[in-house]
Amino acid sequence: MNAQATYDRRVPDLALSVVVPTRGGATRLPVLLDALAAQQVDEPWEVLFVLDGDIDGSREVVETYADRVPLRIVERAGGDGVSAALSAGYQAARGEIVLRCDDDLTPRPGFLAAHLARHRARPADAPPLGVVSLTRDVFDDTPYASAYGRPANHRLIAQAYARPPEQRWLHWAACNSVPKAAYEAVGGFDPTMTYREDSELGLRLARSGVEIVIDPDLEIEHRGPAADAESRVARAFISGASIRAFRDRHSGALPEPAGGGAWRWLVMAVARSIGTAEDAARLGRGVDRALSRSPRLIQGKMVALAVEAAAEAGVRHGETEWIRSVT
Repeated sequence: MNAQATYDRRVPDLALSVVVPTRGGATRLPVLLDALAAQQVDEPWEVLFVLDGDIDGSREVVETYADRVPLRIVERAGGDGVSAALSAGYQAARGEIVLRCDDDLTPRPGFLAAHLARHRARPADAPPLGVVSLTRDVFDDTPYASAYGRPANHRLIAQAYARPPEQRWLHWAACNSVPKAAYEAVGGFDPTMTYREDSELGLRLARSGVEIVIDPDLEIEHRGPAADAESRVARAFISGASIRAFRDRHSGALPEPAGGGAWRWLVMAVARSIGTAEDAARLGRGVDRALSRSPRLIQGKMVALAVEAAAEAGVRHGETEWIRSVT
């Protein structure tokens, strides 16, 4: 059991800093900005937009909201990964509590105040709190969404709520809040983690003594899930590749896949045909073409097989350099 970290209990000038990493987000940001403009927070707060290389005029989009949202802009050359962008945002944050919010999320009115209230209700002598908001994916009506996208998201959410406390760090992801002092005490994001940087931080927070909670009242709409099998399977390959880097740092922390059985054998057989993210995307394109011609009963299994095989192949062969653009 790791010793509990020591935290700086000084209260900063602001109660809350919202950190939004973004790259190529000009078309996504207005929905988020509108949602932030509708928030009502009784204590001083700010939003930091970390422009990870302004490649599409995102700065101009953000600046049009300067009279409605208490925003600041942190601009970087960018392109080296979301963990580096997040590190810059958290470093610049002036709030006592820091809340990560990806640029394709839509917080409902009262969302920020509710996060802050969870921390404010914490007894003074209790360990710090980490609050996770699960993302509920929003899909267009497509064969992929019906067969796999929505059901997989529903399974993930149900699984997260059923997690025992010691495993909740696995869901530290696109939206969460934690005292900045607790974040700094564990060393912040690891900028060498170019994928799975979020749950890696979550694990270190949990081991330091931060109590992680997953609040059903704080789910948040996610407008940017994988829209088809091609992108989802390619993403699985990159995610699988990141497992190696994670295990190098934290051996034994990630759950192992279930072993044995015909399904596992089939996953391993398909994985042998995948050597790169491009191979995974090609397999996903084939699945997309087949979905509309296949019996509904097996459509979800087709996507699941491709996703699990790509993840297995990623563990074996994938590179973990910053290539999220292919996903």
